[in-house]
Amino acid sequence: MSPAYKFSIQMPFTPDADSWVEKVQRAESMGFYSVSVPDHLGPSLPQLSPMISLAAAAMVTTKVRLAITVLNNDFRNPTLLAKEIATLDILSKGRVDMGIGAGWLEEDLTKTGIATWDPPGTRVSRLFESIAALRLLFSGEPVNFDGEFYSIHDFTSVPIPMQQPLPIMLGGGGRRMLSYAAQNAQIISILTQMSGTSDTRKAAFEEQLQWIRDAGGYEREDLTIGVRVLFGAVAQVGEDRGAAAERAIGPTGARVAGGLTTEELLDSPFGLIGSTTELAEHVRGVNERYGITYFTVSEPLAWELGPLIAELS
Repeated sequence: MSPAYKFSIQMPFTPDADSWVEKVQRAESMGFYSVSVPDHLGPSLPQLSPMISLAAAAMVTTKVRLAITVLNNDFRNPTLLAKEIATLDILSKGRVDMGIGAGWLEEDLTKTGIATWDPPGTRVSRLFESIAALRLLFSGEPVNFDGEFYSIHDFTSVPIPMQQPLPIMLGGGGRRMLSYAAQNAQIISILTQMSGTSDTRKAAFEEQLQWIRDAGGYEREDLTIGVRVLFGAVAQVGEDRGAAAERAIGPTGARVAGGLTTEELLDSPFGLIGSTTELAEHVRGVNERYGITYFTVSEPLAWELGPLIAELS
């Protein structure tokens, strides 16, 4: 049986309500698995509030899932987050995928004073503790939780999510995060390095996959492994893949893929380059080699993928 390929369209911003409704309904009609909104305060990455924008999306759609890619754990206490996520899950009739992470944009904290910008290890430890607390809060049972960072005493969270368990997405690139995700998440989004030589890039990615494998991730039937598509170009009529690859590292793709050879661009699991037929072949190859079935794609590239989604569905 063919794997179930899932494409998520990341839509950070829109200037008004009408255009937001148009976009989420268009994404649903195209067959996207989910619409996703990131969680930054800006101003370097302007975007809508994920909770509010996805609640609005829930009211004008019926099938497309609602993903947050990803919540910054340090923005919210887990008791508050549990209530907000459960509310969104109820209003959407069980369509939430909760992405959550330790945060990577320093200015989100240092310029706002919401929390201190702690070392990565501390932020990751706090994230893991928050997820443990959230799982208890989502149960609807009284919670007593005494951790290093959070304390909850005889508290019952209301409401509880419609989905039990509620899917959690974790993104990361380090061994600690990927090993944890392999055992505790429902979706993993792998982040890998794009710097270095061809050999070091390939070795780093293969090592990440091995960490997931060592932690038992590939043995879990309920775990979806995905990547964030960092660059891409749908080939125009009469354009070969090589020419499309040159376009793929234009103003946006050059930030992450400027050092890759054409061969690497075309082979990378983090890129989508070519005609619809070539893209479908590439996606199937990525699945066969790495077990990857989930692809998060940003605008505007995502809007060109309707024929690919139709072919793979």
